[in-house]
Order: sequence, then structure tokens, then C-alpha cells
Amino acid sequence: MYEFHDFGAARPAAAADGPPILGVEMTDPALAALCNLGNIDPQHAPGAGPSAPCAAAAALSHPLPPPGARLATQRPDLDSVCAMAVLAMRARGDAPDDAARERVRRVDRIDSFRMGPWPGPRPLPETAADILAEGGGADLAAMAAAAMDRRPSLAERVALAETWLRTGAPPAAWADAAQTRARRLADSLARGATSVRATAYPGVAAVVSRERGALSLGYRLAPVVAALNPAFRFAGGAVGCKYTVARYAPGHADLDAAAAALARREPGWGGQAGIKGSPQDRGSRLTLDEVIAAVGAAAARRNGEGDAK
Repeated sequence: MYEFHDFGAARPAAAADGPPILGVEMTDPALAALCNLGNIDPQHAPGAGPSAPCAAAAALSHPLPPPGARLATQRPDLDSVCAMAVLAMRARGDAPDDAARERVRRVDRIDSFRMGPWPGPRPLPETAADILAEGGGADLAAMAAAAMDRRPSLAERVALAETWLRTGAPPAAWADAAQTRARRLADSLARGATSVRATAYPGVAAVVSRERGALSLGYRLAPVVAALNPAFRFAGGAVGCKYTVARYAPGHADLDAAAAALARREPGWGGQAGIKGSPQDRGSRLTLDEVIAAVGAAAARRNGEGDAK
């Protein structure tokens, strides 16, 4: 029914060269402008609040594009790939059943950072299984690993997401990859290569790690996390500092205010209500202390509101 395109890997010359395009999480304004069928990206839309659904949840009711349309994203991940799978299923008349909708809700809870009340401080994990449980379950971790792996075509990854949504069976080839990633993170934590610590700001933890998924470890100490990858590899091969700041659920911190304050020092900060990041095209020049201070001020303004208790 549809073509699937990764505009992050190959930017198109023009929208007119081919079928109409529906964007899925197209956050680059230049690329979003090519999407003549619109863009499913409620979390990054102007004025989006903490209740904005993820793209996969929005795809359950979004008007279907015409047969032959291109579904395009610049950031293939669990959310965008599952959104494309939902649209493809609906277009074939294979609407997601209750079990598939529950899997979409799991994606939404993780992707939208609406995971319910923060459970309070807990010991740091010691095993890979403990880390996988923190991330929403082994099957979701495996599907996320498959979605972000650019070795298979995007169409192949969408097919894997359809199978997972229909059956709950994670893609076997990536189940091992998710386990390996969790073991790497557990080992990094044990060796001290990944650090997780409380900060001077109540309710804010800091994480420094080169491992994917390390940010979630901060939630063991606090509901708001400032994370630094000191050797992030950007598109084009450059390596530099990449910051991500996130909160466990609405009400813990006004991250819009934090990102605005950081963007005044370093243009390019942005993201959705529950998670913000430093510029995506270059290494950050800010110090971790500067980022923590901005996040700490945002947490102080919002602690105790909404479901932050």
C-alpha cells in the first residue's frame, strides 16, 4: 500500500519527484515542508503539552494517506516505525486489535514520558534483566533495537513492527542485541565508566555515559535527569558532547523553560514536553554543571504539581 523512506539517511531532492509524502516525526522544518500530506508529530507540534500522544498512538486514528503514498521519517525509532506499521495495517483492513492497541499504549507511555507516578528512590540495577525491565520490557527493547537498526530497509523494519503489534513476539535477531546492550550498560555501571549521581538540586539526578539507555538509570535516584554522552557520534561522523534532559512524568519539571534557558546560551536546544536535547548537528559547548543548573531551576518551579507526587 505504501512506500517507506528514511529521510535522515537520504534527503530527497524534491517532494515533486514521486508520490505524495506523509511525514512521521519529521522535526526538521525543511524536511517537514516536503510532506505535502502533513506530518504526524503531535509531541513536537507548536504548543504541544505533556498530554500530546506519540506518533504511533496518533496513527491509530489519523486519516489514512492514499494508496501508493510515501511514509517518511527522519528518525526511525520505536515510535515512528510503529506508527508506520499502524497505518499500513489499517490501510490493508487489518486494524489493530485490543492487544495491539495495548502495545501501542506501552510505546506511548515510554515515548511520551508518561510512566505514572515516580516510584521513588531505588538501588541502581545490577543485572541486564533489571535494566530491560526499567525500559518497558524485553520485547519492547528488542523492537526498539530493530527499529533503530539501519541495516534492514525501513520497509523490513515496519514489517517487523507489524508482527510485534499483532503477536507480541519480538524480532528474534534483535532480542539478543537488546540483551547485549543491557549487559554493556550493566558492565559499564559496575566498572564506573557510567556514573549516576544525585545533584545539589532536589529531584534531579545526573548521568554520564557513552552507553545507549543510560539516562533511565537516573530515574533510580530522581524523577528528573540530566544526561551527558561525552562521545556522541553525530551525522557525518563528528564526535562531541550530547546532552539529554528528561522527566519521569508530567509535573516534575518545566523542561520547556529549561530548554529555553539553555537555548539562550546555545541555540539548537529543543524536543518534546518530556525530553529535551542539545543541538542534533554538533557537539554541545555547555558544561554539565550549566545544564544541571538549568534543569534544577525548572524542577524547583514544578515539583509537587500534577502527578509528580
